[in-house]
Amino acid sequence: MAGRRRVLSSACGPVPARLMLVGEAPGRRGADRTGVPFSGDASGRALAELFACAALDRADVFVTNAVLCNPRDAAGRNARPLAGELANCAEFLARQIALVGPKIVAPMGGVALGALERLHPHGRTLADAGRAVKWNGRVLFPLYHPSPRARRYRSLARQKADFRRLARL
Repeated sequence: MAGRRRVLSSACGPVPARLMLVGEAPGRRGADRTGVPFSGDASGRALAELFACAALDRADVFVTNAVLCNPRDAAGRNARPLAGELANCAEFLARQIALVGPKIVAPMGGVALGALERLHPHGRTLADAGRAVKWNGRVLFPLYHPSPRARRYRSLARQKADFRRLARL
């Protein structure tokens, strides 16, 4: 991913932060363009809606990704990060968690959940979405990715309920 924008800056959120959300990768129409995770695209708008329904203020949350650059396929479209890309960014993710010091880490989607599994095993899947578990001295709260496509697997109503549970923590 040489030559791609790395999306990690003060625009990710405050340090320290009680809550850290971890996505998959910057989207080419979103964070890869804006420099701000989950902004400028459909996933960013959906995340803003989820924050609003739970009365969470994004300014209080640190938002990052399992990989810090946008992986693309041969046609230039967003691609799922490869195992090597996730491995290359694992230490950056671990250092972000250590620096931010969140009490709650909420992976959004299977890729983010898997990236955290590589750092410290937790044995969770997306079937555990919306349920808090102890993890590495913190609370792990798996969520579905906020992309509109993920609503095929978990409705917007259920995702909103998950975010309201998250806010109560």
